Amino acid sequence: MNILAFGEVMLRYTVNDHKMLEQTDDMTVTTVGTGVNLLSSLAHFGYDTSILTVLPDNPIGKKAAADLRKLGISDRKIIYQGHNIGSFFVELGFGPRPQRVTYQDRLSSAFSRSKIEDYDFEKALTGVDIVHICGIALSLTDQTRKAAKKLAQVAQSRNKTVCFDFNYRMSLNSEIDHETMKKRYQEILPYVDIVFGSKRDLTDLLDYQIDDETELYKKFCVEYQINFFAGSRRSIVDGEKYFEGFLFHHDKIYRSSKHKLNIIDRIGSGDAFASGIICGLLEKWTFEDILEFAVANSVLAQASMNDTPIFTKEDVFGYIDSDGSNDLIR
Repeated sequence: MNILAFGEVMLRYTVNDHKMLEQTDDMTVTTVGTGVNLLSSLAHFGYDTSILTVLPDNPIGKKAAADLRKLGISDRKIIYQGHNIGSFFVELGFGPRPQRVTYQDRLSSAFSRSKIEDYDFEKALTGVDIVHICGIALSLTDQTRKAAKKLAQVAQSRNKTVCFDFNYRMSLNSEIDHETMKKRYQEILPYVDIVFGSKRDLTDLLDYQIDDETELYKKFCVEYQINFFAGSRRSIVDGEKYFEGFLFHHDKIYRSSKHKLNIIDRIGSGDAFASGIICGLLEKWTFEDILEFAVANSVLAQASMNDTPIFTKEDVFGYIDSDGSNDLIR
């Protein structure tokens, strides 16, 4: 199976030693992004992956492409133009201090400034079985939004499986009114087969007024002809943090068990969960097994540094089989 992701590639600057940004002169730079994180995980599961994006035509863009190749992601469909790349700073949380992300000006990145005419979607989809589109593209510029929608349309017309992640960020939409954002999501959803999101995405963004989760997900999936709707949630029990997932298909909600979290870095946890769901669907596992695998992949990702999951299927199965108790591998 060959999986293509469309979305922004970014540089992440992580403050070392759990310091705050004001305290440090030392940071680690990595190449990340929703598509990058998802594809990295799927590449480590053994699938062919490639990314459709725009990187600056300079050493920064070449560095990012080299990082993608190291993660097992093909860079052959990358367009090089422009001068800038999106970036953000991460201050790791500790104890009562939460993890904090500070974005740079993303609208000036090569990806955000790209035009729909820059992409050859027919060529990009050659040999591709699954397409993943990040919802953040709907929040950046009119051009990234139009490109995401066009890719979904072309992919559906070519009988490709289209995955879409809501990835709605309030911080990216402070100047865009609610109805405009709602319409943008409504325009792309008819071309999608698999959606990753949450109850809040449906109630707060799409304005569904249904309390019962089964009926809520059913109405959403019927209205847009969605085949699978999946998501994750966090909870705290007796002061301990837990992570679990759900998968809705054919009028039924399947749920995973709750897994205890030991968090080093929680950024990218949703991408790790999504890649686990995609893997399980491709392998045609039971829905219960798919969810356990996806949650386990995300739990492992949150117990490691950086956005991009690099665990193999064997790593994930090892965690599941040991019930999280294996603390030494020789």
